[in-house]
Amino acid sequence: MNDKSLVIKQILLDSNLNRLDTKLLLCHVLGFSRTQLITRDDYKLTRAQFESYNLLYAKCLAGMPMAYILGYKEFYSRIFKVNTNTLIPRPETELLVDTVLALAKPMAKVLDLGTGSGCIAISCKLEQQALSVTATDKYPEALAIAISNAADLGADIKFINCDWLDGITDIYDIIVSNPPYIANNDKHLPALSFEPQHALTDFFDGMSAIRKIIEDSKAHLNGYLLIEHGYDQGSFTTELMLKYGFRNIRTIRDYASLDRITIGYSSNVDSHFAN
Repeated sequence: MNDKSLVIKQILLDSNLNRLDTKLLLCHVLGFSRTQLITRDDYKLTRAQFESYNLLYAKCLAGMPMAYILGYKEFYSRIFKVNTNTLIPRPETELLVDTVLALAKPMAKVLDLGTGSGCIAISCKLEQQALSVTATDKYPEALAIAISNAADLGADIKFINCDWLDGITDIYDIIVSNPPYIANNDKHLPALSFEPQHALTDFFDGMSAIRKIIEDSKAHLNGYLLIEHGYDQGSFTTELMLKYGFRNIRTIRDYASLDRITIGYSSNVDSHFAN
C-alpha cells in the first residue's frame, strides 16, 4: 500500500461503494463535514484511520445498512441513535407522525406501541410539547435505545416494557403503532437480514400483531387508532377494525401513493377529547 492510496480523493476513486456512501464513511471516520471532505480531498489518512475506514467499508460491502454502521439515522429532521436491536426508521413512517399530529388535540394522551428507537413517540412529543406521550416495547434492548434518544433530544416521555397492550391500564386519545407486518414468506425479507426480524415480521402472515393491537385497543382507547401496514394490507386492516366496532375508518396512502396507514375511531368511555 503506497501513500497515495491513503489520500481522500484516491480512496473515493478506488471504492466499490457508491460515492455518497464512501463519503459518509470517510466523514464518520475523520470527523469531517461534507464540505471539509471536498475542500480537503488531498488529506492523507493515518494508518489507524485507514484501518477504521476499511473495517466499516467491509461491513458496508457485506450489506450492513449504513444506519447501523454509523450508529444513527435521521428521522423527522432529527438524529436518532440506532443499532441492530432497533428497526431503522423509514421515511414513510414520517407520515404516521404527520397524521398523529394532525389528529391530536392539545394535551391529548398518545400511546406508541412497539416504539423501537422511539422515533414516532419522540417526534410527536417534540413537535407538540403539550402531548402526554407513552411508549412501549417488549424488548429491553430496544427500549434502552428509545430512552437514550429521548434523553438526548429532550423529550419527556413515559416508557413501559411490555408486549403491545399487555399490562396497560390507562385510556388514550390516540394509539399509534408501526408493528411487524411483513409475512414470513415475503421476498423482500432476506434483504433485511441485518435488522431485528421480530420488528419486521410476525413469522406468520404479517397480520397477527395488527390483529392483536386492534382487538386489545378497544379497552384502552377513546379516540383514534393508527396502524402502519404493508401496501396490500389496507383492506384487511379495515375489515379487522370493522369487526371490532371501529368507525370512521380510512386508509391513507404514502408519498409513493401506496396504502400505508389505516385509521379507526372508537369511543368506549367518556373523554373531553372525544369528537
